[in-house]
Amino acid sequence: MLRTIQIGKRRWLAGLAWSSFEDAPSNVELKEDAQRLKASWACVRIGEKVIQAGFCAPLPGAKKPVKLFSLAAMLADSREQPWLGTFKIEEGVWWYIAVRDGHAILPDGDVIGGQDEILAARERHSGYTDWKYIEGDINLLEELINEVEAKPTPIRSLSGQVIPAAPLLACSAVLLGLLGGGYWWYHNQQSQALERAVAMAKARAQLLAGQPPVVAPSPLLTTPQPNEWLEACGSVILALPLSQNGWTLEQISCASMSVIVHWTRRDGATVATKPTGALSQDGESIEQAIPLDGMILSGRNDAVELPTAKLALLSWVQAASFELTFNTIAPVTALPGAESNNQNTQAPQPQISFTLKMPISPFSLDMTSIPGLRFTTLKSTDKGWTLEGMLYGR
Repeated sequence: MLRTIQIGKRRWLAGLAWSSFEDAPSNVELKEDAQRLKASWACVRIGEKVIQAGFCAPLPGAKKPVKLFSLAAMLADSREQPWLGTFKIEEGVWWYIAVRDGHAILPDGDVIGGQDEILAARERHSGYTDWKYIEGDINLLEELINEVEAKPTPIRSLSGQVIPAAPLLACSAVLLGLLGGGYWWYHNQQSQALERAVAMAKARAQLLAGQPPVVAPSPLLTTPQPNEWLEACGSVILALPLSQNGWTLEQISCASMSVIVHWTRRDGATVATKPTGALSQDGESIEQAIPLDGMILSGRNDAVELPTAKLALLSWVQAASFELTFNTIAPVTALPGAESNNQNTQAPQPQISFTLKMPISPFSLDMTSIPGLRFTTLKSTDKGWTLEGMLYGR
């Protein structure tokens, strides 16, 4: 769903699909992404630590955007990350924004719509336990916009007049030293974000027609299964050298669809022969991101009752003599200004996050006996490895 919002003297557009880039995208890249997303309007956002493009189809009856700006791009850098905002625009309509690493707007983190669409978006992102929540209305949005010193990001048409690339390239050169790894995941999952957006639009249409709302697909169907994810991470990590031209491998992590490698400079090493990646400002460390190619972004819904799943995981951990901690997840609460007795609201899927610590390599572990399990991050530590993930119930 796409919609304009009049705030102050400007018209803002909400409901774009977002992709992240390592460098300022060329017009060719923008048009390729737009074609895949069936969009012809776009904007390019040069954030503090990330470069992103937002895409959408034209507004009904509009040939080109006129003095129209991205609301998500304007506010993404305005709060401490990671943050999640829900704002009531008018009766029955809310705007939702989700911003994480590098102040990047999540691919499906710019949503405008009714209660069902917004609750579905919040449910998809509830697996993260560190959100900073902001709730309010259109008046709070105006206050936040007024606090931002940056210029608004205009929406442009990719048909005919193109988005100028030269100033973007100049800005991106300055940002290269700041850009960290991991944004390939956002780009690779853009097609999934589009599918979810289409599903939400259908749910909204059915709701307006008096039909029961469509339940958002389970994360178990849209994320890799644990064994496959561990195997993909291991195929990259185990092939890494311990040192490269005097740069020492300090720490490794696997997050979503990328392996993140942290290199540290040792005596004799120079930046002239450094590993590939983003160099720190002091020139002493490098962060390299390696995408997990060929990963199947789907799984099977093998969820059982959440207490049963927890016992299955606990039994597996005790047998292996590992350390397990279950973490509390902030509940998906009612939207600001929404009536609490809405019969159409779908209950969120039961879930709980966990942290698993082990002294051995995790890449050959067999987790198929644990229903509803998905991993989110893997990190090396001085004592072994730490795995974080989610258990989904029914």
